[in-house]
Amino acid sequence: MKPYPLILLHHAGGSAAFFAPLAKALPPEIQPMALDLPGRGRRWREAAVTSIDEATDSLLDAVSAVNGPFAVLGHSLGAYVGLALAARLEETTGISRCSTLFASANAGPGGAVLPFEGSPLGVSDEEIFEITGKSGGGVAQEVLDHPQLRRRTADLLRADFAVSQSFLSKQRRTVTEADIVVCWGRDDIFTPHQLDQWRLNSTQPTESHGFPGDHFYLEQNVPELVDLITRRLRVPAEQRG
Repeated sequence: MKPYPLILLHHAGGSAAFFAPLAKALPPEIQPMALDLPGRGRRWREAAVTSIDEATDSLLDAVSAVNGPFAVLGHSLGAYVGLALAARLEETTGISRCSTLFASANAGPGGAVLPFEGSPLGVSDEEIFEITGKSGGGVAQEVLDHPQLRRRTADLLRADFAVSQSFLSKQRRTVTEADIVVCWGRDDIFTPHQLDQWRLNSTQPTESHGFPGDHFYLEQNVPELVDLITRRLRVPAEQRG
């Protein structure tokens, strides 16, 4: 029985490395595929993308290489990218490739409000770090204290918030046939109403699971999240090939 693919999409300013503990803890029947957006990880030489269409395009080759159905876990920005990716594949292939979207640490698009006006691409480093904090995230002090890392992180955050802005401007009402499982930290900034808005983005019933912690609750709840993912992705052997 071949393992079930789980595509992992990172948060603003992050990289695929964020998912290393989760990927290591998943059982053999689930195959993690942590992908980097351009500009980070193994794609660090590439220019960062600044729109949701560019972000989706940048992942299509890797996702199209997956045979059969798969699931997506998108954290924060990754939740919006995952929704856009699932919908794009449905539109272009005519079938639902993504069976389940685990939408982690983000408001449903219908209730999302970004903490800035205008384009984030022109704001200062200090302003983009402030925007990140208001969005529930944060930047490690060791990054802020390192001039080169600080500049690099600010550039990536500006690009990633531009992707979020692009998604909410163009695809806020995107609907997928995938099941949506909303995962969130109980100390994060999102209200119950904002989290409930994810139900508007799927033709299927959605479910919601709160965990102890804040925007990065995932780091402290790996076993619990693995249990949830494993239970939701159990499918008959004949469907896996």
